[in-house]
Amino acid sequence: MTQSGSGPEQRRWSRHKIDVRLKASCKLDGKPITMFGRANTLSQGGIGAYIPHTLAIGTSLLLELTFPYSSAEVKIKAVVRSCEGFRYGLEFMDLRDELRTLIVANCNASPLLQ
Repeated sequence: MTQSGSGPEQRRWSRHKIDVRLKASCKLDGKPITMFGRANTLSQGGIGAYIPHTLAIGTSLLLELTFPYSSAEVKIKAVVRSCEGFRYGLEFMDLRDELRTLIVANCNASPLLQ
């Protein structure tokens, strides 16, 4: 784990710049919904993304994306932890070891967010 920041703004993991398209699926009011968005930050614990749809904090999503330094599309469970307009902070959930390794490799290869 890499600690980043200090005081109340301290983060568990450093954030890295990325630019990838993603597909997000969930159930809203009992109906399956599919949305497309763009991820622009990545950390070992989650991803920041613009998704042009109103999502409540706590909403569970299934993300489908290809990380910048990988050729394979992955599916990752995530939950909405923060929201500012259509910009969402999504926390990864139930990561398998091979997915965690892929995320760490992409964090290490991507520029650090200043």
